[in-house]
Amino acid sequence: MKIGKSIGTAACVLTVAAWSAGVASAATLIDNTTAGLYNDGIGTLLDGTNPFGGNYMFPTANSAGGDPNLDIPAANEPDLSTAAASLGSWLSTPAMPGGTWSASPVAIPTSWTINDETAIIYEIDGGATGLTNVMADFGVDNGIFVWLNGNFLGGHLRPGGVSLGEFALNLGDLGAGTSYLQILREDHGGASGYSISVTGDVAAVPLPATAWMLIAGLGGLVAARRRKAA
Repeated sequence: MKIGKSIGTAACVLTVAAWSAGVASAATLIDNTTAGLYNDGIGTLLDGTNPFGGNYMFPTANSAGGDPNLDIPAANEPDLSTAAASLGSWLSTPAMPGGTWSASPVAIPTSWTINDETAIIYEIDGGATGLTNVMADFGVDNGIFVWLNGNFLGGHLRPGGVSLGEFALNLGDLGAGTSYLQILREDHGGASGYSISVTGDVAAVPLPATAWMLIAGLGGLVAARRRKAA
């Protein structure tokens, strides 16, 4: 019995010590249930704009401009000026974007009006220690364009349905506090659809000095019980 108690106390010490060392734990940051600011007032304002690769980044309605298969690199940020009144200042002041955005975070629909473009702003809370290894996976019918804190990361247009992971971005490490993931969804006819998963590692908060004293005390208790058991 004494040996069992000693082992249990030792396990407790090791667990607390590991946590205090800042061991990171994986977490889901955004999924299809995550609320965000939502903008469904863009309509077809962007249709037929931003020529790229022999197509448009925003094809005309009902697939009249084709059904392109495009990968948009970060160096080719789209010009959204034709929808500026609707989008407001979503890339520069995402907490208060103006335009035709929802007044507060709402559930994000996974489908929307065919041929329209819609936009989303998600908040990501980096806590006190920040996040590491942040990965974003998307599925969309038809297209998606992604910014992080106003910086364009890339886009993707694909024919067909939704497959989570068809477009993936490594967001890297995010600092403490709030970051904003800004998404513009594109559709040009037939159907619309969307899926998202953003994951990252959350660092444990270092323990205060009083906790280290507790660890030291538990360590002494373990040693004393081992001597009695012997």
